[in-house]
Amino acid sequence: MNKKIYYNNKFIVFDKTQTQSSQNQTIKIYEKENQQTLKVIIDDFLDKIDLNSIMILNYDIEQVINYFKDSSFYIEAAGGFIEKDQQYLFIHRLGKWDLPKGKLELSEKIEDAAIRECEEECAVKNLSITKQLSSTYHIYSYKTGFALKQTYWFYMSTKHDQKLVPQTEENIDAAIWFSEKEAKNIAYNDTYLTIKDVILEALGPINTEK
Repeated sequence: MNKKIYYNNKFIVFDKTQTQSSQNQTIKIYEKENQQTLKVIIDDFLDKIDLNSIMILNYDIEQVINYFKDSSFYIEAAGGFIEKDQQYLFIHRLGKWDLPKGKLELSEKIEDAAIRECEEECAVKNLSITKQLSSTYHIYSYKTGFALKQTYWFYMSTKHDQKLVPQTEENIDAAIWFSEKEAKNIAYNDTYLTIKDVILEALGPINTEK
């Protein structure tokens, strides 16, 4: 599976071979770049608004993450894709559908952080982690430079049968159970690129045929 680092509405995708990305964008291809050349490519990607998304072949994403850790502010977060009786929990925050997530506290285990954030943002209880999903990465402007945020995702299940309560102090105005069809149509079509990747991994491909 390829890995991506998002920045606004574009991304850097890393893969071993040239493949079609899950996001429908024009992509410029680079292959077997050395570290110095890669730095130039990344700096251009961040500085030039009109530069398309890019694909880098045969390059370890961990080296890029380490580059950002050394040169930027690095943040770790965790969240959950929660299932109950074939329905899936989404939150509505700042005009977009989203998934519950948040930053790790000092010395907190990743799994504990994911469950805590889901409980805090939705008042959902009795969560059980089924499996770990792929992490998502995105870059955003931070102070005079950039920050890289890595979010660890977990597929969770619950039998919670009480009312969901959105955490309004975190700008969440709704917490709703969606069917798979609703998740793939309503949520997927009005969410962030990183969340789209989580939905695709958790529920499978989106059928675009009408």
